[in-house]
Amino acid sequence: MRKTMNILAASAFAAGTALSALPAAAAPTPASELSTGDAEELCSRLDEQFQFTMKFKADLPYADKARALHQSGVEKCEGGNPAEGVSDLRQSLKTMYVEPSTL
Repeated sequence: MRKTMNILAASAFAAGTALSALPAAAAPTPASELSTGDAEELCSRLDEQFQFTMKFKADLPYADKARALHQSGVEKCEGGNPAEGVSDLRQSLKTMYVEPSTL
């Protein structure tokens, strides 16, 4: 019995140590700090992510708000203001409870 308790204690310690060694998820770079090239690339990624997600969430109550934000973001990305477009595209995904892609 004592041997079992020691093994369990060692396992719990090892698991805790392993979990604390995992890297923390990086927060997305604020849109205002992205280079133009990075913002343009992120516009494309976020648009693709939105299109994929909308296949599954098109009929949900928040879909119209997400579509409006997405449209605004695409217009800004295509209109030469990709940093603001990224902000709207990120928000469109968050509106659908989806974590936006990062670079």
